[in-house]
Amino acid sequence: MKKYILAGLFGLITISGFGQQLKVTDDRLDKAVLSVNLEGYEMASIEMKQELNLTQEQYAQVEQLNKERYQQLIQAQMVERPEEVQKIYYRIKTSTDNALAGILSEDQLQNYLELEGQQQKSYMTDMVE
Repeated sequence: MKKYILAGLFGLITISGFGQQLKVTDDRLDKAVLSVNLEGYEMASIEMKQELNLTQEQYAQVEQLNKERYQQLIQAQMVERPEEVQKIYYRIKTSTDNALAGILSEDQLQNYLELEGQQQKSYMTDMVE
């Protein structure tokens, strides 16, 4: 019985020591994230530039598209009926996806769809119909 108690105490000490190490890492990450002064659309654009290897011209178009999308999303939040908000979100997503299809190359579009959780390009065309 003493062996089980000692093993349990040893386990608790090990876990608490590990937990203290994580706090330092989390604090550093929190400070880095909070020090960035970007709008939502800017963050999305930067992430897309890195993940999709956008050219400068593509980046400028994507940034403008994201800015418009975020403005539309803010306006959609002011609608009072939840079922209407969902329809508006769906239209915004569809129009954004269609616009991106005209900006991105075939490979970039496939990578974007994978990042968005859509496995096939045909899913996007089905949404338009």
